[in-house]
Amino acid sequence: MLAGTAGFAAAEVALSGYAEIGILSSENATTARLLGVTAGDATFHQDVEVSFALSGETDGGLSFGAGIDLDETNVGLGDDSGTTVFVSGAFGKITMGDTDGALDWAVADAGALTSMGDDHTTHVNYFGAGGLDATFDNQVLRYEYSFGDFGVAVSLEQASNGSSAVGTLDDNVGIGATYSLDMAGTAVKLGLGYQTGTVIVSGDNPNTLDDPLTFAVENREATVRAGADVWGLSASAELANGISGSLGYTDTSVDGVGNDYSNLGLGVTYTTGALSLHVNYGSTDPEVGASDSSYGLAANYDLGGGAVVMAGYGSDVDAFTAGDQAQYSIGLGLSF
Repeated sequence: MLAGTAGFAAAEVALSGYAEIGILSSENATTARLLGVTAGDATFHQDVEVSFALSGETDGGLSFGAGIDLDETNVGLGDDSGTTVFVSGAFGKITMGDTDGALDWAVADAGALTSMGDDHTTHVNYFGAGGLDATFDNQVLRYEYSFGDFGVAVSLEQASNGSSAVGTLDDNVGIGATYSLDMAGTAVKLGLGYQTGTVIVSGDNPNTLDDPLTFAVENREATVRAGADVWGLSASAELANGISGSLGYTDTSVDGVGNDYSNLGLGVTYTTGALSLHVNYGSTDPEVGASDSSYGLAANYDLGGGAVVMAGYGSDVDAFTAGDQAQYSIGLGLSF
């Protein structure tokens, strides 16, 4: 199919930038140590990212492109310098790289808006619908196809991908579907997904850490993986009065007694003029032990010209330490 295209038309390269300036604070000792401060103390924060969007089209109508996100340092808090490559046409779209698996593609996250430390979307029980993504190196191959109001996708994340250390584990294979409809002026989107493969039961995955040295310094548990299956569904809606929201649920079955758990997430956003407010709630119900919940808050005020005042709050930011340990940030987000 690719070999049958007749030459290439001119490609395009778009350059954009993003910067943050403000303060961050976390009551969690691990997070504070990454920031270089005492837990609970506020610290100055600045971050700069440069993004490249590459796109082109063949003479035969085959579209292709890539996305590159460059950060000036490997910041421990949420460096998302991923790279993706895609090819699309009448057959659908193929994406490879740091992208969502089919379940995460179909099932809506609970979060919205932005904050400097992603405080409102990194609390312990946040509903991100990630499924089994990033069990290994987070290099995902996804195929998607849309017809009318329906969309479908399948995905694969290899267990080995060149590493013999995890070569005996199962690949992550996912499938997802979406359906969009209009209900008296309210845009509704339904999502359903399933993923099978391997999940991280405890510890961190050194392959996905921004700084592998942090893994050793923190002396956390060694990474333990196990076979797993997860299914999820969601409903999201955008109302004409500036209110939008989503409700989602995932259920994860893990090999071994007492490892199963479910997640429930709810997010609501309200926008009026330049002001946007958001709240999300997440709850985790394990097979063994008590259920737990946490929440996140965010506020954005658009100053125009690419400048946004951002504030965020997460009620509990570390799954390895019991008790509420809040994190917050406030500052400016600047888009170029």
